[in-house]
Amino acid sequence: MENVSKRILLIDDDPVMNMINAKLIFIGFKIKAGAYTNGREALDQFKRWLDSDPDQFPDIIFLDVNMPVMDGWEFLTEYQKFPNALREKCTVFLLTSSIDLEDIKKSRSYETVREFISKPLTPDKLKMLIEA
Repeated sequence: MENVSKRILLIDDDPVMNMINAKLIFIGFKIKAGAYTNGREALDQFKRWLDSDPDQFPDIIFLDVNMPVMDGWEFLTEYQKFPNALREKCTVFLLTSSIDLEDIKKSRSYETVREFISKPLTPDKLKMLIEA
């Protein structure tokens, strides 16, 4: 895989999954991915970046659906309130263990969600998504 210069953020309540995915991203693309274990922490950081350094805003977000504190759906509802210019530069992928058809259908109602992806993230899936 070639080196692609992007800011990637993982939002998943499983720290082990975040670690595995971050390593997968680093091995494949030499990109250090940031990680948060709930949507609230990520949104709080986004607000700080918005106020101080919007260039830190991620290019790609891998978002889990089922999380405590703030789940993926709640995150997306709040995320929609950020300026269009920031959201347009960021691609959101739902990366989840959910196979619920209602979740897949619901994901299509968010214009910011590009794709609904089943875990685990694999090198082939990652290559296809990041290089697209």
